[in-house]
Amino acid sequence: MPYVASSRTGLLGVEDDQVRAAAMGDVQGSLTALGARALRAIAALEAEKARLEARLLSAYGALHTIEAQQIATLSAARGSLHVTADRVVTEEIALATGVGTGEVSRRLALATAPRRHRAVLAALRAGHTSLHRALQVASETAPLCDADVAVVEESVLRPARDEQPVAQRTFVTRLRRAVASVDRRGTAERHAHARARRGLFGRLTEDGMGCLTVTTDAATAAAVLDHLDASARSLRGSGDPRTLDQLRCDLATEALLRGHLGARATPTATGGPTGEAAGLVWLVVPFEVATGDSNAACELPGHGWLTATHAREVMTRPGSIWRTLPVDVRTGQAISRPTRSHRPTRAMVEHVQAVDGSCRGPGCEVVATRCDLDHETPWPTGQTRVGNLFNKHRLHHNVKTDGIWNSEAVAGDGLHWTTLTGRTYTTRPKDWREGLDPPPEADLLPEPDPPAGRWTDDDIPPF
Repeated sequence: MPYVASSRTGLLGVEDDQVRAAAMGDVQGSLTALGARALRAIAALEAEKARLEARLLSAYGALHTIEAQQIATLSAARGSLHVTADRVVTEEIALATGVGTGEVSRRLALATAPRRHRAVLAALRAGHTSLHRALQVASETAPLCDADVAVVEESVLRPARDEQPVAQRTFVTRLRRAVASVDRRGTAERHAHARARRGLFGRLTEDGMGCLTVTTDAATAAAVLDHLDASARSLRGSGDPRTLDQLRCDLATEALLRGHLGARATPTATGGPTGEAAGLVWLVVPFEVATGDSNAACELPGHGWLTATHAREVMTRPGSIWRTLPVDVRTGQAISRPTRSHRPTRAMVEHVQAVDGSCRGPGCEVVATRCDLDHETPWPTGQTRVGNLFNKHRLHHNVKTDGIWNSEAVAGDGLHWTTLTGRTYTTRPKDWREGLDPPPEADLLPEPDPPAGRWTDDDIPPF
């Protein structure tokens, strides 16, 4: 009997396992069905998004047609203008939407070439490709003729062998292979097109560091890298304690600051090159930060921000020069005694640059020292005085001078802009104390009372 009882217990155990397995199978099946439904929704929404993006490009093209006609009319009345329709439309859209001008420009280039890119635009309207891929095609095929573009687009838009969407890496591989295959003119023209996009770009990163990117032709880049590496290894071999990466970096920055490249850089207490203070950099350190009473971020005009600790370190380095910038504590606006003259004096220029801080065009962050000083009311009707002078980046100077956009000074040192579509923007002088002072009490809204009769003290959300 014990044997039989044991057998029955074992059988019951097997049955329980089978029941649990069946239940688990049901759960897995339900989750699989739910996952499949969610994935179908994602795919459908991506297709819907693509169709919406096709409509977005159509709107880009329509605005370009309208403003191009407006600019052509102005050109006929005034003569040649300084700004293209592409640039004006790009600025208009960027200001209205908050999308970066680079992205707007890429979209506009695609939107204004519907015949050249008819295949990829048709795929976008059908929801079969994305705006991201359409922009990739437009960018990679820029040097090609229209006939070659058609061949490339036909190649990259083909579905995968299993009729599933093409993976992004496969898409990029297809695109580059197709471009290389149809480029009968060889690499010379493509290289010239790429070389035209060379440049140097910089940005500030975290922890008080920065990043420089130099884009140039391959031969020059290789030569610079080889020269830096040879110089770094020479210093390293002679006992320099810095790593090769640190040496290459220090030698490159030394060459940029002093205009030479060689193996004479010596380490300093901070491990950098001896010429690290050779560059001219403006750093705005509020009085409270300098004294340690505030830890607000400090501005490198035109570049970005430093932490208060790093700013205090920079301002106390040997060779640092301190200059005062009087600021109205109520408005944060720079103040100085204006000077009248037929031509702007140095004092007037510095005063206007201090007040504006950056370009007074809408949405523009170009630092004032890199802008034109524009008479808002043209001279000689408008006097050469600080109240009639505004810093404007060359683009905003030109759109105002050409009459494409209108600007006028308004109360409170504001500059009121009106674009071709009638949109208006008002810019103000720079607030040099921004981030230091709390907002005025009038700007602090009181907490709203809960609707009467709906909640008690115990069930005010979150519940």
